[in-house]
Amino acid sequence: MDIEVSQFEWAKNFVGFTDADAAHLVDLAGLIEAHGGVVTDHFYGVLESVPETARVIEGRVDNLKRTHGMYMRQLVAGDYGEAYFKSRIKIGEVHVVQGIEPHWVEAVMSIIRTQLIAVISENYADAAERAAKSQALIRICDLDLLLINFAYAEERLSRLSKFTGMGRKLIENVIKMPPRK
Repeated sequence: MDIEVSQFEWAKNFVGFTDADAAHLVDLAGLIEAHGGVVTDHFYGVLESVPETARVIEGRVDNLKRTHGMYMRQLVAGDYGEAYFKSRIKIGEVHVVQGIEPHWVEAVMSIIRTQLIAVISENYADAAERAAKSQALIRICDLDLLLINFAYAEERLSRLSKFTGMGRKLIENVIKMPPRK
């Protein structure tokens, strides 16, 4: 794996993910415990309503719901270091192996964000607190999506390198070349 935890640390810094964000997320643990099942049910309901995604999850929904619950609990566990980084890369790798296209991961992340922000909105009357917790949630979800996308990119580079016999560095340099006009 060529993805390094330093890239995650850079990304956290870039999006402004701070210790205060981590504390806000930890504060949400009780809400995730109380409302996470409803969010997960909605999430899988949407996936089951689309033939392409329904085929991928068919016969595995109950197990996937347990995994999704664990994913959401990790969102608010307060540890956003190397173990968290590795868990999110693993999620990306599993999605690649399952043949789930990246656009589905990006689209369903919106479901997670909007559902959890609705939960926050229903449970925090103070506008500043609600905003701070929502911003922390958006940041960590966006960081998760970034790491999952890193895993997709890595897998695709590896496959292309193996298929063509070209070195990864050469492929990366070709990708970075500006298009001809």
